Amino acid sequence: MRSRDFQIGERVILRRKRERVGARVTKVERCLRRIVTDMGERRIVHARQLNYPTRETFLMLESRLDRSLYSSRGQGEFIRELLHGYGARLLYERVHSKDDLRRFLRAEGRRPTVRMVHFCGHGHREGTFSLTFDEVDLTQDVELFRGMRGKILLFSSCEIGSLGETLQALVREVELAGIIAYRTEVEDTFANLADAMIYDRLLSTGASPRQAVRQVNAALKALGARPLQSGNQRGNILCCYD
Repeated sequence: MRSRDFQIGERVILRRKRERVGARVTKVERCLRRIVTDMGERRIVHARQLNYPTRETFLMLESRLDRSLYSSRGQGEFIRELLHGYGARLLYERVHSKDDLRRFLRAEGRRPTVRMVHFCGHGHREGTFSLTFDEVDLTQDVELFRGMRGKILLFSSCEIGSLGETLQALVREVELAGIIAYRTEVEDTFANLADAMIYDRLLSTGASPRQAVRQVNAALKALGARPLQSGNQRGNILCCYD
């Protein structure tokens, strides 16, 4: 280990027992490091317990947004190119059923290098998230998210953020670092802009989910960005539950 390793603001992996946990360095004290884990736990550890992640990674699971097989509508390529500019990696897959969702969350979502899982698809105020062939009920299908402890979930979906009690219960049940979601209907262009800003805040500043949402909401207001071109929604469009 070199003396300049694991400096303030850097992403690290904490090795403890058989577990590897994502974290961020907040203070350097000779051979000790103060860190905040992705679960919000504050610890003082020896630098020997830390590793750098091979590459910061995000998982994006996207359902089909249009019924037509000819449609090219989707966020995957946009987010992949965005993250490439930050030196980060996107694991991307289309998901069509609950079995698909379960399989990819278990195979990739639990990796300690994956800080956030990004869901892209249609959301509904009734508390469901649409896959191509299935509806995920965010109250009844909690088991799908088991093992996501310490992760951020980002829902690029209309109205999911309006489900305050449901999302807060999911955060508690799964021990998530936070859920970021939109409280109203949003168009693709607005979601692309806001999602890009969220990634920037997480990667450039090491912001917590709540800090990132607060900063992005302020920026969107300053830009005069509207979630629907035909609407005039007021208040914060993005919500964070942690």
